[in-house]
Amino acid sequence: MRRLSLCLLLSFLAACAAPPPTSSTDPQAALLAGLRQGGYLLYLRHAETAVAPEPAVRDLDDCGWQRNLGERGREQATTLGAMLHRQGVAVSAVESSGFCRTRQTAELVFGRAPTVSVDLFYHVSQTPAKIAAETARLKARLGRWPAAGNVALVGHAPTFRDATGIELAEGQGAIIKPAGDGTFSIVGRLDAAGISVGRGF
Repeated sequence: MRRLSLCLLLSFLAACAAPPPTSSTDPQAALLAGLRQGGYLLYLRHAETAVAPEPAVRDLDDCGWQRNLGERGREQATTLGAMLHRQGVAVSAVESSGFCRTRQTAELVFGRAPTVSVDLFYHVSQTPAKIAAETARLKARLGRWPAAGNVALVGHAPTFRDATGIELAEGQGAIIKPAGDGTFSIVGRLDAAGISVGRGF
C-alpha cells in the first residue's frame, strides 16, 4: 500500500513538473520560417516616386520621361532590403516590369538587376482590353510555384489590385503562397517597417 501511494505521489509530482502543452504555432514565427525555407512570391509595388506626368509609354530604357523614385523612395527601398536581410529572407530570382521605377526598386531592395518580365507590365495609357490581359497574365503568374527558393516580383498597383483585390501603397508588398494549381493565397504583407501575417493592408 505504501509503495502504491509512493508511486502515485511520484506520478503526481512528475505531472506537475512537466511543461504545459504547447500552444498552436505562432503565425508570425511560422511565416518567417517558411520564408527562410522558400516557396513564396514577394510582390512589391515600386517604392515612392516623385510626382511627374507620364502620359504615354516611350522607350523604357530612357528614364527621362518616366515617373522615377524620389529620395524618400530610394530610402524606403534601401530600408526594406535591410529589413529582409535581417530577417534572413532571401530570394533566388528578381523580376520587374520594364519601367525605371520598378527596376530601381528591385536593385535597391535586392542588390541586383532584375529580369524584366512582361507579366508585370502596366501603364495607364493601355486600353481596358490590354489591362485585362495583363491582369490575367499576372494572376496566372501568382499561382505558379517558384522553381527554387522565393521569387521577388516588382511591379505596379493596378494589375495587382485587379488580380487580388488588394491595393498596395508605394513601397508595400504582399507575400503570396502559390498552390501550384493556378491558385494562390495572400499570407502576409511587408514594407520597410517589417513583415506581418495576414491580409491586413
